[in-house]
Amino acid sequence: IYVSQRTGASWAAPQKLEIIKDTLSSVAHPAVSADGEWLYFVSDMPGGIGGLDIWKAPIISTGVGPVENLGEPINTPADEMFPTFRKNGEFYFSSNGHPGMGGLDIYRASLNTRDEWIVRNMRSPINSQADDFGMTFEGDFNRGFFSSNRGDARGCDHIYTFEVPE
Repeated sequence: IYVSQRTGASWAAPQKLEIIKDTLSSVAHPAVSADGEWLYFVSDMPGGIGGLDIWKAPIISTGVGPVENLGEPINTPADEMFPTFRKNGEFYFSSNGHPGMGGLDIYRASLNTRDEWIVRNMRSPINSQADDFGMTFEGDFNRGFFSSNRGDARGCDHIYTFEVPE
């Protein structure tokens, strides 16, 4: 994961963000929390629950602070990937370990009053029997995009648009 500072209309040269010192583990799929205080990412580093887990680290002036695994019920013994946030703080991710419709499904997670994650499958028509992942929203609107390899015998990924009725 790299970062680049923006000044006016131009960007500085990208710099590698050192999240972990372990060179055998991968880090990917960065997402900044709605409040801008946390970096969420995916990694296969030791200490996780499954193959790929979602982790978070506080964003500090020198980069990021200590990493923390989101734990259960977000992470499972399988793979969790593609974390993203809406401006209103809703958290979305994809998983092939939670009960779903097949392959990767998209889930919405929210914190209850006891700061416990409640995970909900987005169901059809967002999810399908194929891999569904990478949901993003268009600003404050209830519409956006996600990726899926549904309906493609070759297994290629396509971008789909969606709109949630008010």
